[in-house]
Amino acid sequence: MIVLGKIYVLKEPGRDKAWNIYALREAARLKRWFQGVYYSPRLKRLLAVFKPTPGTHVNMLVFEEMGESVLRDAYRMECPRGCNRCCVLRSGAFMIENELRNLPGDVRDRVTRQPSELIKTPGGWVRVYRLDTEPMGRCIFFDVEKGTCMLEGLGKHNKPIVCLLTYCTVFATRDGKLYLKKGYRVHRDGRAEIHYEEVDEKTWRRMVARMGSVWTRYRKIYKQQQTEEGTA
Repeated sequence: MIVLGKIYVLKEPGRDKAWNIYALREAARLKRWFQGVYYSPRLKRLLAVFKPTPGTHVNMLVFEEMGESVLRDAYRMECPRGCNRCCVLRSGAFMIENELRNLPGDVRDRVTRQPSELIKTPGGWVRVYRLDTEPMGRCIFFDVEKGTCMLEGLGKHNKPIVCLLTYCTVFATRDGKLYLKKGYRVHRDGRAEIHYEEVDEKTWRRMVARMGSVWTRYRKIYKQQQTEEGTA
């Protein structure tokens, strides 16, 4: 018999920016135990799932405890390589100050040179560093030519918590099968009902290429500019 344990799910963000930043700061403390983002058809909700080891402090002001069984019929959100739309165009990427601690010194220095904002949250003052300062809102850590995140190269949990939690919800997997979002409906209570359709790998890759067309066009322009600057 398989014994299912408990998981901790980050409470949904609201309209209060200070509260949302506070919740992200607390979630960032548990990044090493981050399991992924899932869509639950039963709850009609995205679940940011963490499974810390027993004895780890979890701030229940921003987390809620659930049984692992809630994930049985859930779709796991995926970020397929080659898409990159979230990173290259109006990324909105940022990093919270407590996420800098485990970064190499040169990377940390690069972050602290970025524009920042000090926000008063329920848990005290929190400094937030903008990372979306490249042309068209591209993240400073996105490698345009390779189409990869430089921070992910240091270990996935070195990525900003906001990046780990943010998905377009187009791509999903469940029980080893591939799914694409077919549509959605918003209920009166604000819950979004997302509909997924199982697809084959060819259809999946075709959608990745379609979503990634923004990056490929950007990369072409970027290379042209690099060439022109090199010959100037």
